[in-house]
Amino acid sequence: MVESDDDDSSSPTPDHESARSKEHSPADVVTQYFHLLDGVPPIDQTPEELHVTVSDLLELLTKAYAMDILFHLFCEHDALRFTEIEAATGASPKVLSQRLKEFVDAGLITRRSYDEIPPHVEYQPTRMAEELDPAFQFLYAWAEHHDIQ
Repeated sequence: MVESDDDDSSSPTPDHESARSKEHSPADVVTQYFHLLDGVPPIDQTPEELHVTVSDLLELLTKAYAMDILFHLFCEHDALRFTEIEAATGASPKVLSQRLKEFVDAGLITRRSYDEIPPHVEYQPTRMAEELDPAFQFLYAWAEHHDIQ
């Protein structure tokens, strides 16, 4: 039996999962999600609500190990178990549990529990999280050109 801690609107679909497994260039990723810019005002005309949403997102992403967790979930192209994320990031179980719960609550990852002994729980990015991919591509491109310490 599989238990899911997410709603169906953010969970991956079979088509979505197969799309995740394909390798794409950074330009392909940006092109794929370019439609997200439709109707978005220029930064100097951004409504306060959007600013608050972005601020909340950045606050979440700057917490300890948050970017490491998302990086490994994005790079793996498959669901990861808690112990796999723990090993990949080096995060303590307490901090990792907190971040994963925050990501699930924010709708950025799904958590699937399997009714097995020992317990089996998997985590995977949602569509909403994957729509952040172009932003991450731009940040990585920026980092490639600028070395800040």
